[in-house]
Amino acid sequence: MPANLACGSMHVPGPARSHALRRKIPLRFWLAFAIACAPTLAGAHAWNIPYYLPVPLWLYAYAATGTLIATFLVLAFAPGSGVPQAGLPPARRRRALRIPAAALKAGQIASALFLTLLIVSGMAGTQNPFQNISMAGFWIWFYLGSLYISAVLGDIYAFVNPFAWLLQVAARYFPAMETGRYRYPPRLACYPALVPYVALIALELFGAGRPRDVSIFLLAYAAYAIAGSLCVGRSRWLEHLDALGILCRLCAKLSPLRWLPLPNGNVGIKLRNPIADIAREKPAHMSLVALQSFMLSSTAYDALRDTVPWNRFFWGSVYPQVTHYFPSLGKNYALAGEAILTWQWLSFAAIGMAYYVLFRLFCTIQAICAGAPLKGKALNGKAITQQFCLALLPIALFYHVCHYFTLFLGQGRQALALASDPLGLGWQLLPALSTASEPTPAQSLINMGYIWHAQVLLILAGHILSVYVTHAIAARNRALVGASAVSQLPLLVMAIALTISGLWILSLPLA
Repeated sequence: MPANLACGSMHVPGPARSHALRRKIPLRFWLAFAIACAPTLAGAHAWNIPYYLPVPLWLYAYAATGTLIATFLVLAFAPGSGVPQAGLPPARRRRALRIPAAALKAGQIASALFLTLLIVSGMAGTQNPFQNISMAGFWIWFYLGSLYISAVLGDIYAFVNPFAWLLQVAARYFPAMETGRYRYPPRLACYPALVPYVALIALELFGAGRPRDVSIFLLAYAAYAIAGSLCVGRSRWLEHLDALGILCRLCAKLSPLRWLPLPNGNVGIKLRNPIADIAREKPAHMSLVALQSFMLSSTAYDALRDTVPWNRFFWGSVYPQVTHYFPSLGKNYALAGEAILTWQWLSFAAIGMAYYVLFRLFCTIQAICAGAPLKGKALNGKAITQQFCLALLPIALFYHVCHYFTLFLGQGRQALALASDPLGLGWQLLPALSTASEPTPAQSLINMGYIWHAQVLLILAGHILSVYVTHAIAARNRALVGASAVSQLPLLVMAIALTISGLWILSLPLA
């Protein structure tokens, strides 16, 4: 969602700041800080309500750690816990569910019309984000909805991608878009897709929260699609540069459904074993590691930046050092605001790099533990990182869901009302649905204990699935990583560390 939205978690109230810290920082800076941290939208994917954990955090950490270790031991040593089989047993195999091409085309056109509605409503409608369909329509229904539907139902986005339909129509008038003018360097892989993905997250974290900004982003993305297709071709843009398509394709790897193109434009849907399919995949490119690392780090940063310890660290440790070397910041409020924004951008980039480096580090340690030869050469961290790239996917996806699912609870109820008045101009296109979508006071009350435990279960489920994926990849590539279970320990330690850090971030008090 828009800028300055806190983590989707329940936070306990933090202790008051010390008198020594107050002596260091003048009162005017606390006022500037309060203004700088004021949210553009209140209560998006956060519940700023005091909540005390029913038991200490360390008990949750011990329980989560024990669960991960028990899962690892069962997978590593229990009989019959080898490589999961792909597909289904012959007795349970069925013919693929066939979807006609006309239905897919209708879905693609409907998706394009919905995107057009978001652009028009953001430009012509009210700029109140709670009354304009552009905000909820893009962030909840289009961006987050596409990712989560892909994880459950498969890569449906590949067949209803509105930008793919736009390029298909444009290619009829500009045939050069099919082949492009330049050869795409294979070494770039999906690295260019990081640029629009970072821009999307920056719009969420640092944008002003206006519906018009969403429209501008969608128009810019459409221009990016057309320009990219003119340069490298339509199919290469969709495969390597379409950030939204690549993210949906990654999430769909965890789905039990596979979408298969059939003759005459039809599509078949088959059941599959996603873990077995992931284990059979070839080593991924490092660009996919970067995308998954950023998916995880961006949610972690968003959760962390509005907490008491994070802001105390900046105002108590970083900012006094800055004003010591640049005294002008202590008297110029505009420069102080720029310093805050610079700190946010730098920490955003640093945390993004930290998760990428962390995964590379544990994969390097795993390569050392395995000690197996690879084509006559010793293993290195890069080879293990590429082989176990998708072991990071469940962690990134489930933490993403954990971070945003309170957003669905909080604003998903407004969906019907926004559909009745998409521009926020007081229309009543669907009067019955508009009044039915208003929650009652009883429905607005949410048990914070349920939310906290749901988040704990989501984080734990993602890491358990990651341990299972790691085991499946290792079991299928014993010649690469070694037959010993010891070779899988580094990634187990990484999963435990990420679990504990995720629970710790969720338990921090909001600033």
